[in-house]
Amino acid sequence: MDNTMLVIFRHLKAFEDLLDFSSAYIVTVALRCTIVSFVLLAVVMTIRSTILKNTVFLKGMIWSLMLLFPFFGKLKAYYDAGIPGMKIISKPFHFCQEVAITYFWFRTCYMIIAIILILRLFKNMGSMKKLYCAAEEKVIFGEKLGIIDLPISPCTFGLFSPKILFPKNLMEELEDEELKTVIIHEKAHIRLGHLWIFFIWELLSSFYWMNPFLKLSFPLLRADMEEICDRVTIATSGKDYLGYGELILKTAVNSMDMRKRIPAMFIGENGKKELKERCIKIREYKPFRGNYIRGMATVSLILLGSILILLIQHSYPKYEILPDITVTDELGNRLVDWESADSSGVVFRKDGKFMVDTKELRNSLPEDFPRDKYIYFYYDMFMKIPGMGGGGYCAWLEDVPEEGIIEAEEGGHELSDDICIWLIKWVL
Repeated sequence: MDNTMLVIFRHLKAFEDLLDFSSAYIVTVALRCTIVSFVLLAVVMTIRSTILKNTVFLKGMIWSLMLLFPFFGKLKAYYDAGIPGMKIISKPFHFCQEVAITYFWFRTCYMIIAIILILRLFKNMGSMKKLYCAAEEKVIFGEKLGIIDLPISPCTFGLFSPKILFPKNLMEELEDEELKTVIIHEKAHIRLGHLWIFFIWELLSSFYWMNPFLKLSFPLLRADMEEICDRVTIATSGKDYLGYGELILKTAVNSMDMRKRIPAMFIGENGKKELKERCIKIREYKPFRGNYIRGMATVSLILLGSILILLIQHSYPKYEILPDITVTDELGNRLVDWESADSSGVVFRKDGKFMVDTKELRNSLPEDFPRDKYIYFYYDMFMKIPGMGGGGYCAWLEDVPEEGIIEAEEGGHELSDDICIWLIKWVL
C-alpha cells in the first residue's frame, strides 16, 4: 500500500472526521465488490444461457450467486502475498483503496450518486403505496385487492405487507376462473419471495452503480422469476397451459398503453418481444414435482450459506485493535511507527502514566525536528482493513528535550469521539 488513512477523532471535528473516514472505507469496499460483481454476473449469465438454458427453476436459482459479491470487499487474501498469483490479482483491489483514500471528490461523488439512486428506489415504492391508497379496496376470493381505474397490469408491491393492485376494466372483462388465476399468480410472487428478490437486486444495483450491467440485467432476472411464477400458477390453479397463455394475452391487450415501471407485473414490461417469448415458454410447460424443487432450493441455500460463511471467516473482522504506536507532528504528519511500546524502547507505562524517554525519541525523529514543537503519540488504535484505521488514545509532549524521562500529557475522549468510534467499529 502506498497510501493509508489514519483518523484520530478530536471532539471539535469528530463528526467531520467520521464522514471523511466512513466515505473512504465504504467506497473502498464498494469498489472491490463492484469488481467481483462484473465477474460473478458474467458467470451467472453464461451458466444461465448455456447449461441451464432449458431449465426453469435451476435457471432462477443461479441468480442467488449474486448475493455473494457484497461479501468480497474485506478479504484477507488481497493482502496475503503467500497465495500464488494473488499479488497480481489483488492489484486492482489495492488500487480501489488508493483511489478512495486519495481523491475526496471521487468518494463524495460515489456516495452522492448511490444515495440519490437508493432514494429514487424508495420513492418509486412510495408511489406504488399512493396508488393503492387511492384505489378502492375489495375482498375477492378471500384476497384484498386495490381496484384502480388505470390501464395497468395486475401487480403486487410491498415487502412486509404485500398488496395487490388490479385494474378495474380488466376485472370487469375477466371471468371468475380467470380472475382467480390472476390472483393466484400474484400471490405466487409473494409466496416465492419475488418482491424481496426484486428489491434486493435494485438496492444492490443502486449502491454498486458503477457496474451498469446489474441494472441492465434486471429484466432478465424478472423474466426468469416470471417463468417460475407461471409454472407454479399453472400447477396450483388447475388451468391448462393453453388456457393460461390465452389469459396472458387477454391481460396484455388490456394493458397495452401501460408504460410505467411497476414491480412484479402480470405481463411484464418489455412489450411484444417479451410477451412472445413468455408464451413460447408457457407452451413448453411440463409438470414438476414440488418436493424435488423444494429439495433443490434447500440444497442451493445450504451451499450459498456455506460459501458466505467461508467468505466471512476469511475476511477482516469488524475491527482489530492494533499494538502499533504512531508518532506525528502537530499537523498530523507521520514521523515514526513502532510495532508496540516494547519494541520502541521509547515509551512505557509507569504507575499508569505514559512515560517517554526523550533521548531515545530524539534518535528516532528526523534530525531537523524542532525541540519546541508538539509531538503526538497515538496508541490502542483500531483497524478496519489494512491501511485504514481510526480512533484510539492520544498523548503528547509540548517540546522534546534532548534527554530525560518525562511524563506525556494524555487526552481523554469526549462523548462525540466515543460516538464516532462506536459507529465506525460496529456500524460500518
